[in-house]
Amino acid sequence: MTPAPDAGPDAAGAWDDLLRAEFARAAHDVTPGPAPVAAVVRAGRARRRRRTVALAVLGVAFAVAAGTSLGRDPHPAASLAAPPARPATSAFAPTAGPPSPAAPRTSVSSSGQQIPTPVRTVAPGERVAAAPGWKVWLTAGGKHWQGGEDPLEQFRSVTDGNIDLARPGISHQGEGAFHSGLYYGTRDAGRVELVDDRGRATAAALLELPGRPGWGVWYAVTREGGALGLRLYDRAGRLLSELPPL
Repeated sequence: MTPAPDAGPDAAGAWDDLLRAEFARAAHDVTPGPAPVAAVVRAGRARRRRRTVALAVLGVAFAVAAGTSLGRDPHPAASLAAPPARPATSAFAPTAGPPSPAAPRTSVSSSGQQIPTPVRTVAPGERVAAAPGWKVWLTAGGKHWQGGEDPLEQFRSVTDGNIDLARPGISHQGEGAFHSGLYYGTRDAGRVELVDDRGRATAAALLELPGRPGWGVWYAVTREGGALGLRLYDRAGRLLSELPPL
C-alpha cells in the first residue's frame, strides 16, 4: 500500500505513522535469544591477556634500552646466559716460592723416571696409619712403630750413639710385607727406594718432624719374599746412601 501520487503532506505523514505501528507490532511478536555471556567473558579475558603480554614486552624492551644506554648489564638474565670468560690456565698457573714442608716432592730416579715421594711433616707423637694394622710415629728420640703379630710398641733410637747423624745413612726393619726404617745424615732427603732382586723399585713414604732435624722415618708395603736393597736419594736425585739386599 502506497499513498496516491497527488496526496498532500498530511497523507504522507499518516503513511509513516502507519508503517511505524506495523513495525512495532511485528517486533513485539519476536522473542529474543539468550545473550552470549560466556563468549563475551572469554573474549574479554583473551583481550586482557594480549594487553598484559604487550605491556610486559614493552617494559623489557625499555629496560634493555635503558641499561644499554647507561653502560650497565641490561638485564640480570644476561649475566646468566653469557658469564664472563675466565682464563683456562689461571687455576694452574705456577707460583713462585718454595713449597710447604708437607707438599709432595718429585724426585728423578737414575733411569730418568719421575717418582713422587711425599715428605710429610708430622707432630711429635702423631700416629700415622702406615698400613692396615700398622702405625708409625716419631718423637725427638727416634722412631716408634706398632703392629703385626707383636702388639707391643717398638722403638729405634737416633740418640743412643748407634747412628751417625753426620753422615747420610739408612736402616731397615722388615716384618712380612711391611717395611720401615730410618734415614739420616741429611736435611735434603728426596726419596727412599726399595729394590727387589729383579731391579723393580718401590718408593717409600717419608715422615719428618718439624724443622728438618736431619733424620726421618720411611715405610712401604711390598710383596713378601725376596731380598730387598735400599737407596736414599736427595731432592736432586743424587744417591746419598745404599744398603745392599738383605
